[in-house]
Amino acid sequence: TIRQKKPPPPPPPPPEVIQVVEDDIEIEDEIEIQDQDFDEEEIIEIIEEPEEEVLEPMNFMVVENKPVFPGCEHLKDSQEQYMCFNQKIAEHIRTVFKYPPIAKDMGIQGKVYVTFVIDKQGAITDATVARSVDKHLDAEAVRIVETLPKMTPAKQRGKSVPVAFTVPINFKLQ
Repeated sequence: TIRQKKPPPPPPPPPEVIQVVEDDIEIEDEIEIQDQDFDEEEIIEIIEEPEEEVLEPMNFMVVENKPVFPGCEHLKDSQEQYMCFNQKIAEHIRTVFKYPPIAKDMGIQGKVYVTFVIDKQGAITDATVARSVDKHLDAEAVRIVETLPKMTPAKQRGKSVPVAFTVPINFKLQ
């Protein structure tokens, strides 16, 4: 076999010639600045309206003061309050939990993760399923979370802020 040599590609075309045009035209528009009389003793009142800002929910783990579940207020240490928070949520889930009959009949089980927001007033809002198993179990998990009591809201730099939290709910047939 004989290899044929390909000819090299043609050189690129030369760049276009750019003509430089001198700018001989002078613009003679003057800007008139008017003097305004003002009284130096006159008091000008500046009113700043507070902005109604919509805050994105913060991560539960990075907020300075975490939300406090009712009954955990007496604990002074934030770590103890967090442990109490988790215990009270688990206790609430156990007391309110009702296995959906249709899911029980079909033998459906698994772990449903529900994300919810504890808003600036401490109310539970935006309960949504983060990881689903079955629509019947999902509906029960959201119902359980929506029945959580009002809490003391989380604080960041002294202001109440909304906080997102995810809780796993394990549905297991025995």
